[in-house]
Amino acid sequence: MRKAEDKQQRSERPMANTSRQWFYSTPEPRPYYIEERVNHSLWNNRLQNVFMSCTQAEAPVTMEGNLDGMPMFFEFVPGQYFTLRMGEERREIIGTIRQTLLGLKPTFTYQDADGMFVVEWHTDGGDARWKEIQGNPGFQGLRRMKLR
Repeated sequence: MRKAEDKQQRSERPMANTSRQWFYSTPEPRPYYIEERVNHSLWNNRLQNVFMSCTQAEAPVTMEGNLDGMPMFFEFVPGQYFTLRMGEERREIIGTIRQTLLGLKPTFTYQDADGMFVVEWHTDGGDARWKEIQGNPGFQGLRRMKLR
């Protein structure tokens, strides 16, 4: 019975290929659905060599994967913030997420204690988060991005 209900619910929902289905609204807390939506968004927007697996389906949603062998991690709370952690700074990934997926400019960047390059986007401008991490030695090269 449950499988039939799931199948019917899936058939009633359009295929989601934009961040409106997983960032600007709260996705159903099922790993497969989140993976499908996020990965299709990435693939449709120039990042065909990436696959992200959902490791936590409830907020904050966490995902991990890689792009051509480089580790990538996502963490987000729908409608609030999105954090990208990756093995090195890759402008094409940042640009794709900024322009195509989120429509937001990055709020700030830094290198975390694990040596990962991190970019954070905040819908509220990130002032509270900035105050939280500013001066913390675990956030190296902290840079606030200009919001134009």
